[in-house]
Amino acid sequence: MLERLQVASETLHSAELEVARTILADPDWVSRSSIKALAARASVSEPTVIRLARKLGCTGYTDFKLQLAEDLVVTRMFLSPDALVHNSQPASIAERMYEAATRTMTEAMTMLNEKAFEQSVKLLSKARRIQCLGVGGSSAIMAQEAENRLFRLGIAVQSSADPYKSRMIAAIMAPEDVLLCFSATGKPVSVIDSAEIARANGVKVIAIAPANSPLAEVADVNLAISVFNDEVYFNLPSPTRYAQLYLLDCLAAAVAVELSPHSLQHLKNIRRTLSGLHGTMKFQPIGD
Repeated sequence: MLERLQVASETLHSAELEVARTILADPDWVSRSSIKALAARASVSEPTVIRLARKLGCTGYTDFKLQLAEDLVVTRMFLSPDALVHNSQPASIAERMYEAATRTMTEAMTMLNEKAFEQSVKLLSKARRIQCLGVGGSSAIMAQEAENRLFRLGIAVQSSADPYKSRMIAAIMAPEDVLLCFSATGKPVSVIDSAEIARANGVKVIAIAPANSPLAEVADVNLAISVFNDEVYFNLPSPTRYAQLYLLDCLAAAVAVELSPHSLQHLKNIRRTLSGLHGTMKFQPIGD
């Protein structure tokens, strides 16, 4: 918003320009102030403030303040002296990432609800077809990895990270199918919408998302993960994906056991065909 305002300042009329200068001079104050207070400080009328807000793509002053406040949160994150890891030596960063990954997986194991886990395994094992959804970052990758882990067990499975495609697929799913959703926050609207559409069709929905999140509330079963507040160190990857991967591997391993001996035969067939490409590799995991 502040960058948009700076660019727009070059083409603003005098009164609107005064408003822009007032905002840029003290955006924190503006984000907490009424339209009357801003107009008074800029020595302009309230309609002038509204016109500027609309020129910036906002519906009005309230919408402008909301977008400005969100912009300031991100700006502070990157300008804060704590935004970078203080010790930026490679060895220190490697140790920090190891500790974050270990902590994340330990917490995921501690939080694992045995009943929810067993229910998820049963649903996945009996599903006619499994659709895996996730958008953005690690969640989209986890949806792909779920497909990668489950298809080799002889399961009809598909993944999607496209919001429109996910919505369409959810609309044609049947009660015999299962929807497996991944989200680090549990808030992506497109994933929640797809889950609601699928449930309306009688589809069981499994989520790997934070407890009490909107996605967790929609799902039939949720395997909870924590939201780690590491965003202050914006140059370090979020460790949340380790929790997602841990739970996914737990599910895949348990489903493989549940579907034995058929799943074992599928894995043998896959190993056999791969051996034809590069020969037998003693330490290669079956199916990889």
